[in-house]
Amino acid sequence: MGVGIALTGPGEAKDGETLASLNRFLTLVGQHDEPSMVLALATFIEDTLGRLILAYFRNCKATKELVEGFNAPLGTLSARAKAAYAFGLLTKEQYQDIEILRKVRNHFAHNWEGVSLERSDIQSMIGQLSGYTLDQRSIGGGVKERLLGTLSTCCIELQVFLGRLESGKVKKAPDVSHRLTTTKPTEAGTWRYVE
Repeated sequence: MGVGIALTGPGEAKDGETLASLNRFLTLVGQHDEPSMVLALATFIEDTLGRLILAYFRNCKATKELVEGFNAPLGTLSARAKAAYAFGLLTKEQYQDIEILRKVRNHFAHNWEGVSLERSDIQSMIGQLSGYTLDQRSIGGGVKERLLGTLSTCCIELQVFLGRLESGKVKKAPDVSHRLTTTKPTEAGTWRYVE
């Protein structure tokens, strides 16, 4: 299943390159067998969530240590999804869809035999996916198409959001830190954003 997305307008070259790469990924992942497809989608989303968190928060060693490296607190798909949702970087539906993908991924990752999208417990989980698409059309086909269609939309949305954060089109996390002082602030009532 390929998902064709195009952006128009000046200054969209980087977004266009990102989406072209994403289109190639989604086309290829749709051709994989079930275990490879599920694992590839989960890995792609885990990586994207990590990059999204890094782009949103302060560009500092503390942020990188939260997301990257051995035993990073936000180093797993589960932790990244929870953090991204808690900080408002994911919608409720995106978070729930990612959680379902994570559970399906775990079935495939921890069993070498007898796991299929057609298994009743996995079908039930996939049936709970939002089925959301960019054009609001229902996803036709079976469980593989529903999983791929829903998570493809999520991949697209996360990549576009990440590109907007990286290019400064979306503001980073507000800097709500403060120090107690007896000196009157110069910009009272304005938001500061992390650098």
